[in-house]
Amino acid sequence: MSKPVQEQSIGEYFARVNKAIDYIRLHLGEDLSLDAVAERSHFSKFHFHRVFKATTGKTLSRFMRDARVERAAFYLTHSPSAPVGEIAFLSGFANETSFFRTFKDARRMTPIEYRESLQGEDSKICKEEGNKRDLHEKMESYLASRIHNLKETSMEKGISIEVEVKDLPELHVVYLRNLNIHLHDSEAFGSMFEALMRWAAPRGLVNFPETKALTVYRSNPNPSGFIQADVCLTVPEGTLGEGIIGSTVLTGGKYAVVRKEATMAECFSAWDYVFQEWLPGNGYQPDSRNFYISHLNEPEKHPQKLHIFDMCIPVKPL
Repeated sequence: MSKPVQEQSIGEYFARVNKAIDYIRLHLGEDLSLDAVAERSHFSKFHFHRVFKATTGKTLSRFMRDARVERAAFYLTHSPSAPVGEIAFLSGFANETSFFRTFKDARRMTPIEYRESLQGEDSKICKEEGNKRDLHEKMESYLASRIHNLKETSMEKGISIEVEVKDLPELHVVYLRNLNIHLHDSEAFGSMFEALMRWAAPRGLVNFPETKALTVYRSNPNPSGFIQADVCLTVPEGTLGEGIIGSTVLTGGKYAVVRKEATMAECFSAWDYVFQEWLPGNGYQPDSRNFYISHLNEPEKHPQKLHIFDMCIPVKPL
């Protein structure tokens, strides 16, 4: 992709995130929902968390927390007679307990201690005056620098990650689901695949390499790294699950596909690269379909115990 087109594509990403930031700024005192914020960016709700973090360097929840703490600090500094409970409400905290806990975690002092530290200290007030600049203005400057830095991507710096956009067919699968599994718990994922194989093999549904083994991610990781995920095997159309074994269809369409021979940790580093640089640099955005990994080998039989896999990320043009 040519430089001007690439820069235009990256700029579109930041323009959309800026719209989300504008919405957050205007509604900071309200109970902001993921649906409402993601809608303003015109990104899929499912992928918005990852896009927002790749663009701003912060998760959405951390960004809103910091924005609310900054607003509260401004009120504490410039409205010395305002009740702390009122400041908590105006800054979007659910109650005073949440406000005190969050503020102390961010500033290493309670709101009252912070206010007391400002009394009679003009230098601190002047410093806070510098901090009261509008959140949007701060983020505009930050995002502008991010756009500038992304002009030379990691691909151009020599990282050996090749991304190919492909039209993939829909896949009929049987699956075993886990609603609370750690992203890097290879042993648990392995046990799930073994259980699925034990169900599928006697029914004549395991026929490698025609049969594909997939991990489908149904949620983003929570702060502790736990997700919802399915392990799947492709099966003929019309095959039904039984009991805890379900059956469904993975929608086909346009996917960004990355083939890797690596550890699973390197897999997720490559995933971050695709979201942070390749997609915005090549005129694509994540689609609302689920993303998945297609496992192409048995790692324990690999000389270096490495995984060979295709990462399949659903995309659509910006």
